[in-house]
Amino acid sequence: MMARILIINLNSKLTYPDLSIAYLVTPLRAAGLQVEVKTLTTATPSEPPTNQRLKHNLSQPELNLTNIQKYLENTHPDLILIPSYLNHYATVQHLANYAADLELPLILGGACLTSCSSEDLPLWLSLRGITAVFVGEADWVIVDVVETLLRKQDLAVWPGICQSGLELETFSAPPLQDLELLPLPDLSDFAWQTHRSALIPILTGRTTRLENKQYVYSSRPVQSVLEELQIQAERYQCKDFIFLDTSLNTNLAMWHGLIDNIQAVVPGCRWLATIYLDGKNPLGLDLNTFVAARAAGLRHLNISLDTAQALRQGKLLNAAMERNRELVAHAYQAGLSVHCLVKNYTTHNSLAELPNTNDLILRKLVENEQAKQVASLQGKHVSSSKIETNSQPKQNSAKRTRQASVKTLSTPPAAPTANDNFWRRFKKTLVLPKARKTSEANQLV
Repeated sequence: MMARILIINLNSKLTYPDLSIAYLVTPLRAAGLQVEVKTLTTATPSEPPTNQRLKHNLSQPELNLTNIQKYLENTHPDLILIPSYLNHYATVQHLANYAADLELPLILGGACLTSCSSEDLPLWLSLRGITAVFVGEADWVIVDVVETLLRKQDLAVWPGICQSGLELETFSAPPLQDLELLPLPDLSDFAWQTHRSALIPILTGRTTRLENKQYVYSSRPVQSVLEELQIQAERYQCKDFIFLDTSLNTNLAMWHGLIDNIQAVVPGCRWLATIYLDGKNPLGLDLNTFVAARAAGLRHLNISLDTAQALRQGKLLNAAMERNRELVAHAYQAGLSVHCLVKNYTTHNSLAELPNTNDLILRKLVENEQAKQVASLQGKHVSSSKIETNSQPKQNSAKRTRQASVKTLSTPPAAPTANDNFWRRFKKTLVLPKARKTSEANQLV
């Protein structure tokens, strides 16, 4: 009888498959293990769960902290794997307690543990019910780790495995090598029928944080990524992609390789990406490249603005502000929608949200135009009654000024189509709380 592995997905709000899970599912299933991926929701069921209802609905139960214990009792998996994030600590604590009560082994991993410090690791290891914590990328060793546990052998032989009470000279797995040989992530567990407008996630490289706090980046070959795009589009009948790399353009070969070839491998595709502006190098962010990217299917940009080099004594340099304004203006002129993320090193590395840049650009142009009009009127000593006549309702004024403002741009954006707005359906996953804005961030654009 095949061993049954349960992977619990704690990120229920994603509008696309979780790659951290999909990359583990592929080798586990290839090894002949029975793998089930279940998403834990935050909703509370309208009626209390019963053994009969759970047994008859094991294929697609809506699991939450209220009924998952009963689900575990009925299914009794041989092993539980949980990729976690920092904000899931309390949830992991509950799940680990359930696993301990049922004597089920549980291995914890995930993005937050890949860059986990030696000081934070005991907080996870001390949780009751945690069998082990894996720190690092487990793609090449996940099958060996699982089989070692199922045979009740010593897990500590595998780099990256950490257990309570064991002191290790090194606790992180080595960076991944030979990324071009990685099997394609298995996205079949995602509810494609429920999420009609879902996207296919793509990762073109991996970044690993070493114990000396240095980062090692490994990139996949461009051809390997293009082949994945083609295969996944055919397999899941979807032509919308989201690149999860935090700075796709820092690898110029990948950035230009996608722009030049993506429409050839997946005709009619649309995609989103996060780019990085360091204020020093062009990094393929000129207007012509943005226009080419728009023609290649790019529709939305997340722009990561690094203020580390631009801040001096808490103030942004004018040069940095101008670079940022120019970048956003180029993206807008190319017909792209933009969302800016600011990493502010003076505020504990928090991300500060800027408004949607299309709206922000136009609003700034409107404000500037209105300011010029007011200054002109004041210079001519226009009477207050005349000023009042020139003052129109905000909606009409903004509309007229929007049209006039767009004409001032050297390259107007393409005519809006249904494709231009496709990114808006998952905008909620991109927006950060407005309370996290900083005064420095508001000056960037």
